[in-house]
Amino acid sequence: MSESKHPDQVVVIPDSDRVMRLLRSCVLLLLAGVIFFSRTIAVPVLAALLVAIALFPVVNGAARIGMPRALAAILALLALVATSGGILYAVREPLAQLGARGPELMATWQRLVAHATGRNIGPATARQEGASALVDVIAPVAAHLATSLVAVGTSLILSYFILTFGTSVGRAALAASRDRSNRRNWLRVCGSIRQHAAHYLQLVTAINVVFGVATGLVLTWLGVKDAAAFGVIAGLMNFVPIVGALLTTCIIAAGGIAEHGATAAVLVPAVVFLMLHLLESQFVTPMLLGRRLQLNPLIVIVGVLGGAAAWGVGGSFLAVPILISVKVAFDSHPKFRRWGQVLGRGALVDVEPDRKRLARQRLRQRHAARHHVATSKS
Repeated sequence: MSESKHPDQVVVIPDSDRVMRLLRSCVLLLLAGVIFFSRTIAVPVLAALLVAIALFPVVNGAARIGMPRALAAILALLALVATSGGILYAVREPLAQLGARGPELMATWQRLVAHATGRNIGPATARQEGASALVDVIAPVAAHLATSLVAVGTSLILSYFILTFGTSVGRAALAASRDRSNRRNWLRVCGSIRQHAAHYLQLVTAINVVFGVATGLVLTWLGVKDAAAFGVIAGLMNFVPIVGALLTTCIIAAGGIAEHGATAAVLVPAVVFLMLHLLESQFVTPMLLGRRLQLNPLIVIVGVLGGAAAWGVGGSFLAVPILISVKVAFDSHPKFRRWGQVLGRGALVDVEPDRKRLARQRLRQRHAARHHVATSKS
C-alpha cells in the first residue's frame, strides 16, 4: 500500500491499482507508438474512423425510420464514393492537361528559385531540373498507387463495419464500466463526437466543395487556363488549413508564370485566390461553424507537420479532423476539459448541463426533506 498525504486527509492507493494504472499507461503508449509509426495501419484506420463519424448521423437517421443499419451504411458509403468519383470525372480533362504541364510548371519554379538564390540557369537546364524534380515527386506516388487503392478500399470496408456494429460495441464497452459517473462521462464524450465532430466534418466538406467550385469559376472568369483543375486542387488542399492555401497559391502563380512569363499581371489570379481564401477562412467558416471549434494556429501547424512526417500526404489531410475530434472529446469530459482549451479557444460543451444536473439534485434533496418532514409529523 502507498499513501499520498494532503493537509487534511490521507488517501490510500492500493498497490494493485497502481500496477493496473501502470499497465494501462504502457498499453496506451505502445498503441500510440504503433499508430504513429505504422503508416500502413494508421492511415486507413484513422480515415475509416473519420468517415464513420461523418456518416453516423445519416445512418442513425435511416435506422430510426426502420432501415437496417447494414443497408443504410452501404448506401451512405456508395453515395460518398459516387459523389467523389463524379467530381473527379467531371474535371478529368483539365486535370490531365494540368498534369501534362507538370514539367513546365516545375521548370518555372526552378527558374524562380534560381533567380532568388542568385543562380543563372538557362531554359534547357531549368526544364531538365524541373523534369527531374517532377519525377522525384511522381515516382513514389506511382510506386505506391496500388497500395493507396488498397488503403482506400480498406478504409471503406472498416467504415462499413464501424457504422454497422460500432454502436453496439460502444454500448457494451460502456456497460462494462463499474463506475456510474465515469460511464456517464464517457457516454457524453461518445455522443459529442458523434454529434459535433460529425457536424464539423460534414460542414467543412461542403464548404470545401463550394470553395473549390467558386475558385474554378473565378479563375475561369479571369481567363486562367485549366481553371477547373485549379478549383479541384483548391478544394482538396483546403482540408489542410494554412499550408494548403499557401501551396495552392504557389501552384496558381506557377501556372500563370509558365503560361505568360514573369510579369506582374500573372500574379492577379494568385492574389484573387488569396482574397477568396481569406474571405472563406475568416468570415464564412467561422460564421457557419462558430468559434468554439477553432483550433490554435500553432497546434494546426504542428499537427499538419507531425501528420505529414508520420503518415505522409494522407497524414497531413487527417491531422486537423483528428485534432478536432480530440478537442471535442476533451471538451466533453470534465477531467480533460482544460486540455481542450490548450488545443483551441472556447469549450464545446459548456457548464450548462452541470448546472442543470446540480439544480435537479437540489430539487430532489428538497423533495426528500419535505417528504421526511411530512413523514415525521404523521
